Amino acid sequence: MALMENELAKVRVDRPVSERACLAVVLSILILLFLGLAALATAAPASWTGAWDSRWFDGGARVYMQQDGTHVTGRYPAYNGRLEGEAEGRRLVGTWATPKGSGSFEFILSEDGSSFVGRLGNKQWWTGARISTDHDQALRAFQSSPSETLRTFLIAAEAVESGRLEYQDDLLSMLIFPEGGRENHARELAPLVLLLDQFTVDPDIFETKAPEADEAELVLTRFDGRTLPLQFRRVGEDWFMVAPQADFVKELFSEIAATAQSGGYKGGGRFEGSTPRAAMESFVDAMRAGPAMQDTAIAALDLSEMPTVVRDRQSVLVAEYLNEVIARIGEVVFQEIPNDPGSLEPFVYFTHPAGDIVLAPTETDDGVEWKFTPETVRSVRGLYAATENLPPSVRVLPYDAHSKAPYFRIRAIVAGAAPAALQPVGPLEAWQWAGLVAIFIVAVVAALVVGLLLSVAARLGHPTEKAASSRAFAIWGFRLLAFGVINYLGFAILGLPSEFGSAIKSMAVLMMIAGAIPIEFWLVDRLHHAIDRAGLINQRGAILASLLVGVAKVLVVCANILLFADALSIPYGAAIAGLGISGIAIAFAARSTLENVISAFILFVDRPVDVNDLGRFDGRIGTIEHIGLRATVIRTLDRTLLTIPNSDFISDSIENFTRRDSVLMRRRFALRPETGRDQLRYLLTEIRRMLIAHPKVLPDPARVRLLGISENRIEYEIFAYIRTVDYSDFLAIQEDVILRMMDIVEKSGSEFASPARTLYLARDRGIDADKGEAAEQAVAGWRDEGKLPFPNLAASEVSALRDTLDFPPEGAPPEDEQYSPSGPAEKGRERRFGLFRFRRQ
Repeated sequence: MALMENELAKVRVDRPVSERACLAVVLSILILLFLGLAALATAAPASWTGAWDSRWFDGGARVYMQQDGTHVTGRYPAYNGRLEGEAEGRRLVGTWATPKGSGSFEFILSEDGSSFVGRLGNKQWWTGARISTDHDQALRAFQSSPSETLRTFLIAAEAVESGRLEYQDDLLSMLIFPEGGRENHARELAPLVLLLDQFTVDPDIFETKAPEADEAELVLTRFDGRTLPLQFRRVGEDWFMVAPQADFVKELFSEIAATAQSGGYKGGGRFEGSTPRAAMESFVDAMRAGPAMQDTAIAALDLSEMPTVVRDRQSVLVAEYLNEVIARIGEVVFQEIPNDPGSLEPFVYFTHPAGDIVLAPTETDDGVEWKFTPETVRSVRGLYAATENLPPSVRVLPYDAHSKAPYFRIRAIVAGAAPAALQPVGPLEAWQWAGLVAIFIVAVVAALVVGLLLSVAARLGHPTEKAASSRAFAIWGFRLLAFGVINYLGFAILGLPSEFGSAIKSMAVLMMIAGAIPIEFWLVDRLHHAIDRAGLINQRGAILASLLVGVAKVLVVCANILLFADALSIPYGAAIAGLGISGIAIAFAARSTLENVISAFILFVDRPVDVNDLGRFDGRIGTIEHIGLRATVIRTLDRTLLTIPNSDFISDSIENFTRRDSVLMRRRFALRPETGRDQLRYLLTEIRRMLIAHPKVLPDPARVRLLGISENRIEYEIFAYIRTVDYSDFLAIQEDVILRMMDIVEKSGSEFASPARTLYLARDRGIDADKGEAAEQAVAGWRDEGKLPFPNLAASEVSALRDTLDFPPEGAPPEDEQYSPSGPAEKGRERRFGLFRFRRQ
């Protein structure tokens, strides 16, 4: 048997093993194919041939490399440097050499071949980016005269100073060094560029013609009286600048730096407005750097007259406008702009009937800074439109000032497709009006669609009436939010002017906040509902939870008001002060509402009632369903909802049935007047014994007293407390007590008196003489034995009788098997644990 089982196990194992083997073979083939394709894709050697814009720790240069097989050679003329190495895939290892030194290098080419990273030896890093053959970064050198050479040099020098080292070789190519070739003087270029930045050029210099001689001199001046003579020499058809002696450059720059009141613009991302030139450089360099330097560019604008509600977006748009206008006017030669820190005379950069571009000193928290004036900010849109058809200037560097902002892109598309749409119609252009209408329609449609989708989703559930009302309120919030968001984002790309856009933006922000409030209310209700369903709120905590929900909603409204104030750039202090003043006004106007709110907290602290308590309120009996900030809601016995303001609720008498420890049974009964005195004694005694013996009746007080004779009947009263707090149980116990009492009345030989007069047409049988005689004999026996129970039973008899009757009565099922109806008060008495649990005192 064991051998057979082993063979069967082998058969069972062999089958899946063979299947797994086939699967492994297939996967191996697929992996090999993939590796083969990858090898073919990477088999082609990486190409190092081309021009590279390279950088290292303290400099950079343009490197030209040529690859022949795996052998790579290169040169970087700025330092008269040479490269030579061997390529291994994307890795290039070799040596470098310049007249001042040599060493090894290792470069790693990127996957796409557009850049490399590497090291010089084991320490210095060296990186580079490939310059495509059709790149637009080429410099156009104008050297037909000394003034053109100077202008070209100054423009390219500013580019190199701001970090664009790809123009370093072009700068060196325009210099003649007295000691010889320019290759050994790349490090002397930086001090010369910094020195030129300290002087001012008369713009008229650039209008002079080339001299007849082969040498010329141009003199730069400075506000402190210093001058810088520059020599130029003609070589063939082009003019070149003769580089000043390195020692002279360093010495002159040191003298200027020692006496300078301000260092001028040094870059680094911070706005520098010490002079008109520094302010212009800060602005132009920040705009060239892109969004990362946006705040620096905006700092160059005097926005004191711009409405605060649109300042965040309009300032960016104004900077884009101004940058475009400056780029259209022509390349900025910063040496044409004054750099005297002591001057307070505004500098006019450009004038036009539509407006001027002016830099002027402005008082700021950091002192006096030069900024573009509010008049420039206000008229920049008109200048943009006026210079749109300005003939392009002959540029040294490529025109890269075109804004990437959506507004300018859209406007360019409109200008190409429908130029007539650029015509102004009131404060806006025609296409902007069309855009406003389109965005409004899209926002309305989006709001309707959002509301429809949420309504359909809401119908799929089965919410309560209260939850459905809250959800419907939230859906309207989502509609308003969608409408506001689309309008806010849409209007932002239209480039609306500040005087028009402020109202539009305020409306959109108001819609978003108005939509957010019901959504936040709904979230608060959902959180409350979730905590309640989790059983974390008991009856006592329900009041506090209800009050906290109301307080949370009030805080939500206040927070959204502050948010709206922040969107309008209103200081929080002013907004809070406004809320305080408004609160005082509201307090006078809504005094009763505040009284109700305060009363709600009094209800929580004093605890006269809890949720689900049964009682008599405002003259009506009902169950507490909800205690809110404003009112208390009661479910009456008619199943209607009674809403009582909290202030009226606590000022009126409150009778809480739920908190009683027992229920009073006080009933009057009448016997026929024929009942004898001993019969009455017997009957009253037996009823007292029955009450004392009843387990559901408190023995003290439990009295039965003869009240007297009234209207031909003998009246007596039962006054006792039933051991229950539930009214349904009370009625059941009272029913049992009355039935037992009826048995005692019948046993005594008497009968209950009829409240109406009876006309006997037959002979009256009268009372039962035998039973009456028996009752009289029993009383006589008590009297003879000295045990007549009047006015009260003996203490020993009370102790003996206590809780001796059966309840439920004989023949009824046990109490724990009987159905016990529970009202609203009992339903809320389940034991619950949670965040808002309080022990009843």
